[in-house]
Parts: sequence; structure tokens; C-alpha cells
Amino acid sequence: MNRNTGGCRLAPGRRAALAVAALAVSVFLTGFSLNPFATSTPVLMVLAHAEAGKLVETKIENKSGETASPDKNKPQEQWVIRAGDTIKSDTRPAERAVKFYQGTSSEGTLLFMVKVRYYPDEKGGWVPRYQLDEQPLVVRRNGRWVPLTNIQGVPSLIVQTGSILPNAEGYFTSLQLGFTTGPISIDAWVVS
Repeated sequence: MNRNTGGCRLAPGRRAALAVAALAVSVFLTGFSLNPFATSTPVLMVLAHAEAGKLVETKIENKSGETASPDKNKPQEQWVIRAGDTIKSDTRPAERAVKFYQGTSSEGTLLFMVKVRYYPDEKGGWVPRYQLDEQPLVVRRNGRWVPLTNIQGVPSLIVQTGSILPNAEGYFTSLQLGFTTGPISIDAWVVS
């Protein structure tokens, strides 16, 4: 016992062991990871395309706001939206929407929007599923707004490809899409 302070003195080795144990309990109780490469924001989806025969992937994080694409001004024939992170939670995560633009949200063209809804998986987590909400381009003709393109009489800018079927609510595990007007760049997106 230390007579001056009334406390106990620990040997340096025991003090270090106690500090490590306290840190371990703190990490366990708060759920933080000691992995320095772990991201604190989960990935909402992965935007992918092929470039020069290689797969290029961009992670879209589950955080609100606008993000400029690292592939700005690089038109592609086909874009793929793949599953993001599974979220561990007792309650269903909130639905999100991601608007994709050619240009910026304030000075560009809204190409399409993807709605994100979470569904339970067999391991007790929540996995994201995606629904395409197309925003067709329109032009003014003869005093009326009309779609820029029609496919078999249906106004369309986007053609969904792939063989994945949606769930009962119309949400897919991934989306593959191309544009009827040719290659288009996705320059920015806004998560809300």
C-alpha cells in the first residue's frame, strides 16, 4: 500500500496487463474494432464496370450526401450494382436511395435512382437489396413533354440485363444495366 495516497502500487508488468485487459473490455462493450483498416461506415453498394478487360469497383458508402465518381467522364456500355455490406442489428436498417448523375446533382442530368431496402439473412444480419427507379430523359416536342427514347412503345433510357430475379417486393440482389442511347458516364451520386 502506498501510505501517501492510500492506493495500491502495481509492478510495471501488471500495470500493462491491466491496461490491456481494460482496453479489451472497453472494445467488447462498445463494439469497436481494433482493425486499423476497418471502415466505420458500411458499404451500401458496389458500382462496377469493365475497363480494358479488368473489373473496376467503386464502393458507395452508407452516408448521406453527394460524392464525385472516380470514373467521371468515362462512359461505359454497362454498369453493375452489387451487394454492399451485411449489417448486424436488432432492427431493420433504414431504407436509402441513391441518385446517379451524369455531371453533378446541381448541373447535371439525373440518370436513375436505386432504392435500397434491407432484408434478413440466415445468419441474423441484414443484407441490402436494390430496386431500379428509372428517370427517363424527356424533351419538349410540339408543345408536350415526351420521352427521348422508346423501346417497343415504352419510354426508356435504361435496359436491365442479367438473369437475377427480384424478390416478392421487386428488389434484386444485384443490378446490371445499360443505356439505350449508348455508353454513358456516371459522374456523381447522392445518397439520401
